[in-house]
Amino acid sequence: MDYIELGAERQRMGSQKLLIGDDRMLMRAGLALLILMTVWRFSIGLISHVIWEESHFVVSGAYPDFGYPDIPAGFPWIARVVTAVFGWQIWPLRIIGLLIATAIPFAVYFLAGPLTAKRNAIWAAIVALLLPPSALNGTIFYPEGALQLLLVLMCGCLIRAVATDERKWWIWAGVCAGIGQLVHFRFLVPGLAVVLFMLINREGRKLWTRPGPYITAALGVIGFVPAIIYNATHDWPAVQFHVINRPHFDPAPDHIISFVMTQIGLCTPIFFIALCFAAKVSLVDDRNKPDTLLGYQAVTIFLFYVVQATINKKVMPHWPFMAYLPLLPYVPGVLIAFADNAATPVGRAVRSAIIAISPVLALGIGVAASIYQWEFRHSAELPYTERAHNILQNENYLLAEPDLAAATARAHARFGDDIAWAATGHRTAVHLEFPGPGKEGRHIYTLGEPYDNVARFVVARHDWHLDLDALQKDRAGKGVVIILDEPDYLLHEGESLAMYTTLCRTFEDIEPFKVTSLPPGRTVLSLYTARVRQKPLDVLPKGPCPLIPQLYLANPQSGRFITVKDNKQHYGIAVDPKGITHLDVMIDHKPVVAANYGIDDINFHAPDYLSYDPNYPKVQFTFTFPPGSLTPGEHDLSLEATRTDGTKTEGADRKIYITKK
Repeated sequence: MDYIELGAERQRMGSQKLLIGDDRMLMRAGLALLILMTVWRFSIGLISHVIWEESHFVVSGAYPDFGYPDIPAGFPWIARVVTAVFGWQIWPLRIIGLLIATAIPFAVYFLAGPLTAKRNAIWAAIVALLLPPSALNGTIFYPEGALQLLLVLMCGCLIRAVATDERKWWIWAGVCAGIGQLVHFRFLVPGLAVVLFMLINREGRKLWTRPGPYITAALGVIGFVPAIIYNATHDWPAVQFHVINRPHFDPAPDHIISFVMTQIGLCTPIFFIALCFAAKVSLVDDRNKPDTLLGYQAVTIFLFYVVQATINKKVMPHWPFMAYLPLLPYVPGVLIAFADNAATPVGRAVRSAIIAISPVLALGIGVAASIYQWEFRHSAELPYTERAHNILQNENYLLAEPDLAAATARAHARFGDDIAWAATGHRTAVHLEFPGPGKEGRHIYTLGEPYDNVARFVVARHDWHLDLDALQKDRAGKGVVIILDEPDYLLHEGESLAMYTTLCRTFEDIEPFKVTSLPPGRTVLSLYTARVRQKPLDVLPKGPCPLIPQLYLANPQSGRFITVKDNKQHYGIAVDPKGITHLDVMIDHKPVVAANYGIDDINFHAPDYLSYDPNYPKVQFTFTFPPGSLTPGEHDLSLEATRTDGTKTEGADRKIYITKK
């Protein structure tokens, strides 16, 4: 089918001398690039640590349901099928992600086919392999690639459906929409774009009298039904999380600026500008043609997250990536026109060079991503200065397996063979459940981390009988290995301290086992063995609990970088049943400065739980590193307290990195 017969004009072909030979040669070049990208994606997938979302999908899929608190059922269902066939391992899942990413350029070619010449359609597919928001898909098992693929396919079907009104295209568009609803709630935004097109555009308004759009909408709703069923029967956890709990309202213009600049950087400036002109072509030049729907998709998705950025200080960089894919069919024509409209051959050469910058910048982003993943995998072996590049918390939890096995053996020795595991919250638990020991069967209870209530993971853990209530009911009197990912501000955050005091009332015979630090040192897991009380205490006895540190350093936090000239005021809390007379700050177990101990800050009073210290409430401290006391390198920071009887105790150990500047 050729939409030229329907009045659509082909985009200009550019100069007579074609870049990369004829169409067949260009197709071969595109396929060669696709093979190269596939190899690169696969190699990155092999070296990347399992992220918590991947573990979340797999563990959720092990409990089949119509949905889950934060996501629809699609990816957990896929994970269930893949792990049932290939076992409890990550590589088959990442191959699924790789196959999805590999299909995107073919989908873009399908989308561009009716809108432009074959050569420009090939170029559009090639741009999909170069544009970082689409090119970076396929290294992990994550919904972003699937959302992009389904959106492009849906748009390709919709423009054919709008132009011809053939029922098959309405049906296939609905199938894509329905699957999209199963993948993620973000696919609701493309549906909003279609509605806006049908309300605002003159040609779009004609669709209200056709049966096709209703077929598409019905199929899309079918894909949304499982999530509706789950949420309606579980007190709407997805609404509580995404609409009520997750947004952090903080209106400020700089959020929009930061959001837009991030998108420009991730797209590369030339590609981003080309996409803006592509949106103009779709919305203005082609406003009376079927393909103007693509502009509505792009602008609606992008503006949806711009609006979020005005009131929500946490907008993930990848959320608007879907906006760019519908515009790719226009990008080759836009870039060709930019080069061909130069007044002189020299001007054309300059413009061509400017265009060529985008693939180079995209290559730079790919190289940077590769280096980043390689460095993260080798954090423990790299020079400490390189660890500053690790900005994400994708630590390798497999490194904790030997210590977890040793803690389990200790629990067996103390309490017998019937041992359970319990972790701070859902994110820590799924990391340890998958891939964990490499086989399904390790079930970890969660202990009420405050974020689990925000994200409503508590709903799923309750259904799975793996929350604190289930632990108390099922394991009373039995041994347990406790894995705590201690929050940075435990004694300064009321919800976190409340959780820890609840645990102190729930467990007895608590024995600290080991503290495990995962490279590069920001994630620290404290392992304990304990017994679940037959009945939790109603009131926590006055005195220290082994789960709550007596020497507490709020900052510098574990794994953080400071400079040799650091002059910030750091703070914390130190308590002991005997009382503390002196507190030293230690680097590599040697005192560097005496803390200013004995403060009762008017802006923050020490929690009542700490009243067992005779100095309470004057148990806070501050300190500043003296000039010249810090030397570059990887160091151990800790506190040493002198009790009233002259004995000393050291604690709050953590790894910090000190740099020259």
